[in-house]
This record gives sequence, structure tokens and C-alpha cells, in this order.
Amino acid sequence: MRTVRIFIISAAMLAGAVIGVAQTSEPTPVTLQAATPAPAEEAKQQAEMAENIKQLQELKAQNDEILKQQQAALDALDELQKDAEQIRIYSKRG
Repeated sequence: MRTVRIFIISAAMLAGAVIGVAQTSEPTPVTLQAATPAPAEEAKQQAEMAENIKQLQELKAQNDEILKQQQAALDALDELQKDAEQIRIYSKRG
């Protein structure tokens, strides 16, 4: 009788522990507020974005101009190299 009583008590404690673990392991829903900027902040961000885009477009135009100058320099160097090779050829025949 005593062993039956101990068995019933331990089974009840085990069941209570399992239920307690099951209840605490469920995720608790968390409500978050959307982080929407105030209209003034949004307008400020849009103005900054427009300014950044403008600066990037200016940098792109400058880079394109630099690339054109570099290409012209490369073309000139190619011409010089061809002229130098022709001079070497004619000097060997000489």
C-alpha cells in the first residue's frame, strides 16, 4: 500500500512537472510597434537621399570624363609604340 501511494504521488509530481515545462516552453507572443519615422524625419531622409543621388551622379560624370582622358592617353601611347616599332624596323634596314 505504501509503495502504491509513493508511486501515485511521484506520478502526479512527474505529470505536474511535464505540464509545467510544456506551458513554459510555448513562445509568448510579443507585440512590436512599427518603427515609422515622423513625417518631418521622412522628408529629411528623402532630401538627404536626393542630395546623395545628385552627388553620385556628379561623381559618375567626373569618372566618365576621367575615363575618356585615360582612353585618349592610351590611344596616344599605342600610336607612339607603333611609331617606335616602325622606326626600329627602318633603322635595322638602314
